[in-house]
Amino acid sequence: MAVVAAIVTACVIFFRVNEVKVEGNSHYTAQEIIDASEIERGDNLVTLWTWQINQLVGSKLPYVQRVVVGHTFPDKVTLQVVERTVAATVEGNGRQWLMASDGYLLETTKQNQGIAIVGLEVVDPQAGQPMQVSEADQSKGEAIVPLMEALDQAGKLSQCTQFDCSAASSILVSYGIHQLRFPLHGDYAQMLNLFQAALDSGKLPQGEARVFDFTVSDSKVFVQNPKQSAQPEPSASPDPDATASDAPDPAASQSPDPEPSASTEPAASASPEPSATPEA
Repeated sequence: MAVVAAIVTACVIFFRVNEVKVEGNSHYTAQEIIDASEIERGDNLVTLWTWQINQLVGSKLPYVQRVVVGHTFPDKVTLQVVERTVAATVEGNGRQWLMASDGYLLETTKQNQGIAIVGLEVVDPQAGQPMQVSEADQSKGEAIVPLMEALDQAGKLSQCTQFDCSAASSILVSYGIHQLRFPLHGDYAQMLNLFQAALDSGKLPQGEARVFDFTVSDSKVFVQNPKQSAQPEPSASPDPDATASDAPDPAASQSPDPEPSASTEPAASASPEPSATPEA
């Protein structure tokens, strides 16, 4: 016990903050990060808790996602900053708000940046807090972040220009010249694999816009010509528990009809025949 007491006493007396170094910051200056952390020269190095510093910095500086606190004894602290970047713009209380891909609001803006989210409004927006939506739009709000994360992981988020949340049970994403209709629940990573397989199939007309609909089946993507489709709200929703194993190999199954007729064709068919079903 005497040894433990001696060690604790030594830590309290000798290990005092003399230098604070900030790394990874771009939106804020090093001094702004230090000020927000409330670390001061002479503070006890041992009692600087990462969770407390993250809470302090995150509540004051919305662009900071997290801070990793490093201790270099006897007297140095390193704050490794991970910052959020703008992913989208959404409306709230009559103003436009910049939002990160994790759903946190950053600041108000007069100029749209990133993806324009339409058909959805943020309730009681606050910088540094996750977006909140009305109870009626709860499912849409919960779908936006995982959808953005899946697009980001697939390397496709930067090519998206709009999320249209106007429909009751789907989100229409503008991706380049194409549109992707996603359900509010499901395996977005697998859906994007199907989309990529359709693009790689070589059977889509080059330079022609298409609508890729993932709301009809959990294992197929339906390709439509937007000029021939009225795009009604789909009547079927995919199984929210579907996984990649439930779907056929995208490379072997995707064969979108290069010359679609007035009917919708599932891209999973190797040799699609025109369907009597009206185009969805």
